[in-house]
Amino acid sequence: MRAGNLVSRCLSLIAALGCVVLAGCGTQQSADLFQVTRTGTISGANLKLLVNDSGTVTCNGGKPRVLPGPLLLAARALSGDLAADAGKPVAGDPPVNSVYRFRVKSGAGTLDWIDGSLGLPDSYLRLSQFTRTVAKTVCGLAR
Repeated sequence: MRAGNLVSRCLSLIAALGCVVLAGCGTQQSADLFQVTRTGTISGANLKLLVNDSGTVTCNGGKPRVLPGPLLLAARALSGDLAADAGKPVAGDPPVNSVYRFRVKSGAGTLDWIDGSLGLPDSYLRLSQFTRTVAKTVCGLAR
C-alpha cells in the first residue's frame, strides 16, 4: 500500500509538471512592428519609439507603455503600408526649413526622410503624425 501511494504521488507530480510545461509552450513574444527615430533642430525633437504588436510602445528606451487600441490598429496598418513603400526613393531635395528627420526600421527595411520633402508617400506623412500623437498622448512628451 505504501508503494502504491508513492507511485500515485509520482504520477500526480509528473502530470502537474506536464501541465506546467504545456502551458508555457503556447506563449510567444509579440514581434516589433517598427522603430521610429525622430531627430530635429528644435528642443524636444529627438525621440525613439519602439512599437510592438502586443499593444505596447517604448519611449526613448523606457518601460513599455500601453498603446491604446486605435493607435495599435493605426500602427499595424502603417507597418504594412511602410513595407509596401520600402525602397522607394523620396523625390526632390529636402526643404531648407525642415524641422524633423525620420528613420524607420522594420522587417521590410529602413526608411529615411526629412519632413516637408516633396513627393513623400502618404504612409510617411501618416507615420509622422502617428509619432507626434504617441509622443504626446502615450509618452507624455511635449512634441
